Amino acid sequence: MRRLIYTMHAKCNAIIVVSALALFACSNPEKDWEIAQRDDTPEAYLEFLARHPDTEYLEQARTRVAELKVVRAWERAEFRDSQTGYQDFIERFPDSAQADTARQNLADIERDTIWATLEDADSSEVVLAFMRDYPDAPQLAEAQALLEALLAKEPPKPPAEPPGDFRLQLGAFRTAKAAESEVRRLVGLFPDTLAGPVRIEAPTAAGKTGLFLLKTVPMSLAEARTRCADLQSYGQTCLVIER
Repeated sequence: MRRLIYTMHAKCNAIIVVSALALFACSNPEKDWEIAQRDDTPEAYLEFLARHPDTEYLEQARTRVAELKVVRAWERAEFRDSQTGYQDFIERFPDSAQADTARQNLADIERDTIWATLEDADSSEVVLAFMRDYPDAPQLAEAQALLEALLAKEPPKPPAEPPGDFRLQLGAFRTAKAAESEVRRLVGLFPDTLAGPVRIEAPTAAGKTGLFLLKTVPMSLAEARTRCADLQSYGQTCLVIER
């Protein structure tokens, strides 16, 4: 009985081997290549290569398998439409035809993510930074409206003082009213020589004089001496002081 089973098993194996050999023997490389091209999948080309390892279409099949891997990876990245998906694709296929599109899509997602954090912004600086970094953003009109609303709420910033270690002191007065009157007179007479607004420095508790002092914007020592000389030539008292 065991001998009979063994004999039958051997015959079945022989039939399978013969059938496989017959299948490969009967396969037509040209026809199989047409079928692989018709299916146009990595699996179809790999099956073709397994059946015809020495085929003249070897390089074409391998090239198409590699191309289809990129296509499938790109389809997955587009379906996910996420930072991670596009980053993974770029890392795997940095020189592919779709890589530039992936980079652009990634940049768009990053831009939109930043914008989402700005919709409740309370500072004009961050909105200005967004507009500067993304001048072609589709949210530009919204950003401009948001910027205007924020600027309307923010107190005006004092003008930045120019560089320099010296000023001109133009007078000292016991009252603020007298100091303000003199400022108006000086600015009206010598706008160019003063090189900017004149500041009234109010007396402080620690001050020695208890007077309201008139001082120009900062400037260099040479510039202060020149401007003071110009004022003195018109009979205006001035004194070069360090800040």
